[in-house]
Amino acid sequence: MHERLWPIKYIIFLVLFGTSMASMELAEKLAEVEPFKTAIILKFDRAWPFVTFAIGLLVIGLFVERFYCRYLCPLGAALAIPARIRMFDWLERYRECGNPCQTCGNECMVQAIHPTGEINPNECLNCMHCQVLYHSTTKCPVVIKQLKRRASVGAAPILDRNLANHPNRRETAI
Repeated sequence: MHERLWPIKYIIFLVLFGTSMASMELAEKLAEVEPFKTAIILKFDRAWPFVTFAIGLLVIGLFVERFYCRYLCPLGAALAIPARIRMFDWLERYRECGNPCQTCGNECMVQAIHPTGEINPNECLNCMHCQVLYHSTTKCPVVIKQLKRRASVGAAPILDRNLANHPNRRETAI
């Protein structure tokens, strides 16, 4: 469902942008796809189609995380264009992200992480949850594996030092 719905916001943006080139008055009427004017500014004191649309989006939002932002928001589509042109790729990823690990992809609330592990900057809301998971010592399999490896390599010398200073240690003659 997600793969079929996310292009809708780009279509809405292109229609609004194209319409604004021809007629600004018509573009302002079409911009009513944005429900915040109805809900926040006018406090639902508006014609019934606008109120029904806003309430419908609120109800859908109870079941689908950020439904309007993910699938209908033309502003989000417009902001995705400069997201493609970025100077720094500062969202860190491991080589194992996506293959075999799917932790971040499964926990991403907007499904912006592909099964291959890449983050889609057009859909990413920069909530940074994937970065929290990236450094997690309890959820990230890569970090857990590194900690176990360090513990097993570091445990042997520490164990030997403790035995060397232990009072019941037997000396062996060479």
